[in-house]
Parts: sequence; structure tokens; C-alpha cells
Amino acid sequence: MFLSKTKDPDTLKTASEVIEAEKEYLNESNNPKDKGVWGLGISGGGIRSASIGLGVMQALVAAPGKSILSKIDYLSTVSGGGYIGSALTWFLHKGFPNGDPAGTDPDNFPLGQIGSGARTEQKGNIILDFIRQHGNYLLPGKGLNAISLFGAAIRSIFISLLVYLSLLTVAITFLINIKLFDMRILTGYLKTGLVENVQLPFIIWVALEIVIVIVIASIIFSLGTYVNMKSEQRYKNSINGQKFLGFAWAFVFLFLLLGSLVYVNNLIPDLYTKIITSISSISVGSVIGWIQQKLSEKQSNSKSGGLPLSAIVIGAFLLIYGLLLSAYLISSNFFPSYNQNRLIIFIILTTCTLILGIFANLNYVGLHRMYRDRLMEVFMPNAESVLNNQWAPATDADIDLLENMCDKSIRPYHLINTNIVLVDSPAAKFRGRGGDSFLLSRLYSGSDATGFIATKNYMKKGNRGMTLSTAIAISGAAVNPNTGTAGKDPTRNVLVSALLGILNLRLGYWAINPKHNKIIPIPPNFLKPGLNGDVLGGDLNENKDDIQLTDGGHFENLALYELIRRKAEVIIISDGGQDENYKFGDLANAIEKVRVDFGVTIRFNEKFNLSRLLPGSAKGNDDLFIEKFQLAESGFAIADIYYHDENNTKGKLIYLKSTLTENLPADIYGYKSVNQYFPNQTTADQFFNEVQFEAYRELGYQLTWQMLNSEIGREILGIAV
Repeated sequence: MFLSKTKDPDTLKTASEVIEAEKEYLNESNNPKDKGVWGLGISGGGIRSASIGLGVMQALVAAPGKSILSKIDYLSTVSGGGYIGSALTWFLHKGFPNGDPAGTDPDNFPLGQIGSGARTEQKGNIILDFIRQHGNYLLPGKGLNAISLFGAAIRSIFISLLVYLSLLTVAITFLINIKLFDMRILTGYLKTGLVENVQLPFIIWVALEIVIVIVIASIIFSLGTYVNMKSEQRYKNSINGQKFLGFAWAFVFLFLLLGSLVYVNNLIPDLYTKIITSISSISVGSVIGWIQQKLSEKQSNSKSGGLPLSAIVIGAFLLIYGLLLSAYLISSNFFPSYNQNRLIIFIILTTCTLILGIFANLNYVGLHRMYRDRLMEVFMPNAESVLNNQWAPATDADIDLLENMCDKSIRPYHLINTNIVLVDSPAAKFRGRGGDSFLLSRLYSGSDATGFIATKNYMKKGNRGMTLSTAIAISGAAVNPNTGTAGKDPTRNVLVSALLGILNLRLGYWAINPKHNKIIPIPPNFLKPGLNGDVLGGDLNENKDDIQLTDGGHFENLALYELIRRKAEVIIISDGGQDENYKFGDLANAIEKVRVDFGVTIRFNEKFNLSRLLPGSAKGNDDLFIEKFQLAESGFAIADIYYHDENNTKGKLIYLKSTLTENLPADIYGYKSVNQYFPNQTTADQFFNEVQFEAYRELGYQLTWQMLNSEIGREILGIAV
């Protein structure tokens, strides 16, 4: 094998070393090239982007003269684009269901033979039909329906709540029994005699004492500014003082928050059971509703702004406070003192909590595993499933490792883009972005933040390694604490992230840090890294044993970043992201990141610029038709890539955008007539039927075909007239 040439494949590599290894690997191919690197990127956007991306690949295969896909060196996918990218990688690896080898030419392309004369029974089209007719991948049937999906989500929330609410109860019980919640009179505590009959919980008196200390320290600091001292000593004192204030005020707010539980409890002394039940149901229901709201507003067709950040944060705070109150109600009513019976119950509760918290694997009890299973059953199915056109468990994809994919005899080489969550990184760059691009591929996996490690050795200590199915599910893990599109969104907020962590509402995956790959890991659990990662925060950085990997769109959603890093001379990007207002946010984010990180400039051609993609930009004879469907002048734009290296390397970017143009098949306009938000229907809709899937697939095919038959498209791609 190729990696056997490396003296120590477990040694961390830099990105440049990884790229050199990839070049050597590709140069050993049975399909040598006489041109520079070419890349195809398929963006995020769930099943919608996957459908569009499928049409794009089909058109590239059917290009006049020679398949363009056969010339592509790298297939770079992110999030939903990885769905269809994994299908191509999988069937190039496994071949057709009848055993014939698959490729990227019209006669052996596994994902559909499109055009006149193409029939369902053709060997490529039986795979296409299977995927097309199972676009409702989260609800495949045979007992896996909406109720089972709901049940899996509730199970994840229940187990997480059980662990964390029990931990809170144990902690508050301890605080109760050391008298921190007892009412104290001021004169009895401070013995000043200045104020009488003021009763407050002891923990609030402690908070007030800290405030007094803060006041005294502030006065001392102010007087100290008069004293002459060395500049470096004054600077050091200033930093230490600021840190002290931060810690002190944090404890004040925490103690005041805990002290308030006494008053709330006194207001409802006879209703605590109802309160526990109502708070739990409100917490679960509100968060589920909030996630649906965010998905709907962020990738939805609503033009309204949705909930403001302040409302979301306040809601998260109230729900967390409800959990604290629930724990206090349980503690104060069941464990007010350590008598023998209650002590036994308390010990049992603590023991059960620790057992469940330590031995429950977060990667399996959460939503990630269910999501991963449903994806591989549709996009990486067993041959029998395809031949029968029926859903069945994907037992082959469940065990086949990423290191076995992308044989060097067949291009393209698959780059799976994910995000490593680094909100607590000591590096300002990673902390500000909230993460870094984390690559998963056949040869190497890793990031700039962690270094890159040979995939065949990654996560092999106590684990079987990384499978293609797990890698694709990670790349599409859109809902997760401490993340957001391009590192933004309310889910980056500390309170919101803590709440999502408490309820285990995450699709992300806890992996081993490539830096610490030789350590035999403890399976990720609710206590480590769950508690100190998402719930309490502070441990999500590139130096920890456990790292959290999420949707690549949390870093960059076009899959362009890694192609630019490889200095591709021709890049085709399929942008199927939801963008009903055509703000080009994903494109803007990608261009900014490659400029900052690689010094690369991307400038769009004056004639083939982004304005051609805007709805209503078309100019033709049938103005009524153009106005009715808000047709765009074109479905693609062209940009020049300036790498600014010592060789003055330049490249071309062909940017395909899901928009409606003239001369599309009538069924696309018909679908638009009854679905006004097409082709930007919400990404929250992951339940495509055949008609919806086919509308997006055909749109991707037609827009790419228009590009291939344009003069500039033929020139860039070397297509003979």
C-alpha cells in the first residue's frame, strides 16, 4: 500500500505534506494526466443539495466529447453534498450490484445514465432509482417511521436529562446539607448590630460578602495607581486585577442565582411535583420547537427575521433555571438531611448517575448514530437492497473503512469536509471562527489545528477506525452546540449551547485528537467530555484528548476551501445551499477564508458575474414568462483564481447556483408553479418524494448542461465545438 512507504505513518503531518502525499498517490494512477489539478465541490444543503449535485455530476459525465468527471482529481463535499458524494465513492468502490466495475464514463457511471434512450432497467439507473425513491431517507418505513424518529429523539433527551438532572440534584443536596441554603439574619451573621431582622439565604450573604471584597479591592486598586512602579509590574497587576474581577463577579451571579431557588420554592411548597413535571415538559418541548424554528427561519422561505438573539438567550436561561429549580425541589423535599433511609437513597442515586454518566457512549445514545444509519442505508446500500429496490440494513457500509475508499486507479479522490469545534482554543483565529477545517479522506485525516494523521492508523486504539458512513454523517451534523453556519448563529451562545448539551441535542461526533492518537481512549460519555465540553464549557480546543467534529458548513459550506488549498486550476462548485434572497453568504464566507488563510484572490468575470444568477435578470422575448417565474439570465458564473505564489499560478472557478433560467424542461416550471419557494425550499425538509427529488436533480443537470454548451464553459473545460 502507498502509506507503507512512510517510515512512521503515525507521525503528524502538515497540510503541505498531506497534499504532496495525495499527488504521489494520484500520479500512481492508471489514468495519468497531462494537466493541472481539477476539482468538483458539492455544497451543503441537505437532501436538496444532494439532488442538485447528482444532476451536476450526471451532466459532467455526459459532456460532449469526453466525460468531464473523469478528468476531476478531487471531489470535495460538505454536509448534504456528502450524501451524493458518498454514493459515488461507495459505488466506485463496490461496483454495480451485478458485480460489474463502475467508473466515471457514460457507459459505467453508477449514478444514472441520463438522456434519450435511458431506461430504468439499465444497470446505472437502478441505483439512481433506488436513491431517487428513497429521498425520504429519515423515514424509510418497515417500522422506521415518524414515531420511531420521535422516540429516538426523546430517548436521547431523556437519558441526558436523567444524568444531568441527577448530577444537579446530588450537587444541590450537598449544598443544602452544608447549610448554604439556610436562612440567616444579618445581625446574627455579621454581628454588626446595624440592621436587624433581615433574613437571607446564607449563600446570598456569601455573594454580598464577595461584593464587599470587590468594592474594597477596587478602592485599593484605585489608590495603588498613585504609587510609582515599573511599567511591566503595573501591566501585570492590571491583568491580574481584571481576572480577579471576572471570577469574583461570576461567583456573585452564581450564588445569587442559587439563592433565588429558596424563594421560588417557598412560593410553591405544595406543588413541587407538578412543577417538576411541567418544567421538564416545557424544557423538552420548547427546545425541540426552538430547533425547528431556527431551521425554518435560517433555511426557510420565511422572509421574517424570526426570533431575535436576546429572546433565544432569555429562553435558554429560563429553561436552564427550570432544571436548577427541579433539582432543588427534589433535593429539598427528598434529601433535606442525611438520615439513614435518605442517605441510602442518595448513595443509590449518586451511584446510578455515575454509572450511566460514565458508561453511556455519547456517539451512540445521541442522534448522530440514527442519522448516520439512515444516510448509509440510502446512499451506501447493500447490492441486494438496490436490486430489490427496497430498504434494508446497510451492513457493508456499517463496517467498511474510509481508508479502503478511492482506489488510485479511479478518480476522483474524495475530500470530506468537517469542522472541529474550537470555541475554547488558545489561538484567536480558531477561537474567533469557532473551529477549523477538519479533513477526512482515504490517506490522511486532521486539521491545521491538530495536525494530520494517516487515516489507516486513526482511531484504531480501542476502536475499529473511521468508516465512510460515519465520516459523511459527521460532515452533515448541522445541529450541534457551540456551532453555527460559518461559525456564527445563536448556537454559539454559551447558554444556548449549554442547554443543547444538557438535552444531548447534537448530531456531532466525539473523536480522538490526532495529536493524542496513541492514547487508548475512554469512550465519550456524559461526564467526560460531555460535562466539561458542551454543558460547562471551556474544554473545546485542539489540545484535548477528545475533539468534537461537526458539519463542515460550520466552517465553510461550499467545499471550496480544501480545493483552493490544493491549488486546483479548474474548480466547479455546485451551490445548492438555501439562499432565497440570493445573498451569496456561503460564497462570501469561502472567498474571505481562502484570502485570509492562503492569500488567494477570487474575482468574478465582468461578463459572467453573479448578477446573471439573480432571479429576474433574464432578458428575452417572452417577458411575461420571465416575470412569472423570475428567471435568471444564467445558472453559472465564472471567476478567476489568483494564487499569488512563486509560479504565479492562476485558475478558473465555475460557480453553479440553483436558480431558474430559460429553456428548462416544462416539469421544472410546473413544479415551481405549485411550490413557490423552489429551488430554495427549506433545508429543514429532509423528506423528499420522487417528484421533489427529480425537480432538483433535473435542475442541476440542466444548469450544468447549459454551462457545458456555453462558449466559455467549453473553453475552460477543453470541450471541442
